[in-house]
Amino acid sequence: MAWSGGAWHGSRLVLGCPSRPVSARVFRTACGSPRPSGPSSMSPREAQEFRVVQELENFLLLLEQRIIALAKCTLILQRHDDLPPRFDDFTRTRSLTSECLAFSIVIERRIDQLPEPRQSRVRDRFDTLTVRIWATLLEGSLTFLKAIAREEHLPLGSREVFLHEIKTLYDAYNTLNQERYVGKVEEETLRKCKSAEKILHKIIERAPRLLDLSVPQAD
Repeated sequence: MAWSGGAWHGSRLVLGCPSRPVSARVFRTACGSPRPSGPSSMSPREAQEFRVVQELENFLLLLEQRIIALAKCTLILQRHDDLPPRFDDFTRTRSLTSECLAFSIVIERRIDQLPEPRQSRVRDRFDTLTVRIWATLLEGSLTFLKAIAREEHLPLGSREVFLHEIKTLYDAYNTLNQERYVGKVEEETLRKCKSAEKILHKIIERAPRLLDLSVPQAD
């Protein structure tokens, strides 16, 4: 490939235009420019994996934002420790809980689509967020149940809250004690899992009718 119109300027040689058109690939080779590293330089399979990873990163960020919102709801409940949580508080918390858990299912399915080498880093972050979800849910459940246990007369809607929080505590305990989360769960959270059982016993002794799941007989 010939170059025309070269000239010296001081100690530098400035080349003119090439004598014939040069392709982008040849020009990159001549100038030592690196090849692009984006999806356009990947195979179709690699490009698909790249897109899935990018999507997962966005999903994990959105999930973390939902967890922060859920944690704020729990903090609001704790700040009003002298007053029982309202049923609206329970409804709002349950709505955020459903969002977090549904989003987690979507994310886990996306992770399963990745080959093993790409899974580890994304799954580790996902597991950390999963622990945060269940630790936050445990905190919220304890707040609700403590409030119910303190009431002289069980407030309206307590049965629904009670049954829901029993299930939440059960799921939280089983999830946080899974082997895959060893080392990610704080000791304080594990202690709260044990204290939940005592609170449940106290409520059951005071209001066993909350566990009456019998179906009413039709007239």
